[in-house]
Amino acid sequence: MTNNVTTRAEKFVVRFPNGMRTEVSEAASHSHRSMNAEIIARLEHSLSNWPQTLPHGEPAIPVGNEEAFLLERFRQLPLAKQQALLALLD
Repeated sequence: MTNNVTTRAEKFVVRFPNGMRTEVSEAASHSHRSMNAEIIARLEHSLSNWPQTLPHGEPAIPVGNEEAFLLERFRQLPLAKQQALLALLD
């Protein structure tokens, strides 16, 4: 059994949304990297800047607008999901 970096690396399966694999492939080709190396480089960049890129001191939903936000999101759901959500609340 070989003991190289590839066999010792942690592996994780990722499911891409439709079309994203093509985008990653094109970005990797443009950067002269493998798709795996492109994904790792982008994750490393994102994670190294992670706390700084988050909004500080601002809630995701402005205080006092929670009900309006929830109502708007509810109205955007397909009818089946609206009914499922209402069933959970009963």
